[in-house]
Amino acid sequence: MKVWSQDTILFKLTAVLGDCIVAFTRKDLFRYKAMVEAATKKKSSIVYGRLPPEVRAQQARMFNDPTSGSNILVASDAIGMGLNL
Repeated sequence: MKVWSQDTILFKLTAVLGDCIVAFTRKDLFRYKAMVEAATKKKSSIVYGRLPPEVRAQQARMFNDPTSGSNILVASDAIGMGLNL
């Protein structure tokens, strides 16, 4: 897994399957998710702290499932809150 900071994402939109893009505001998370999906034509999962635990777990499952088509993760530091990625 390659991890990019929010500074790096502005210069590099060559996300590949298994990458995680980390941002620190919900606004940036949704902006980066849209940018990645537009640039790569791939779906992405999103995880942030205010998501209900069930939704975070669902997004993590989608990210980990190679058949889901959602194999790029856009997340806040919530990725460290009990998710098995």
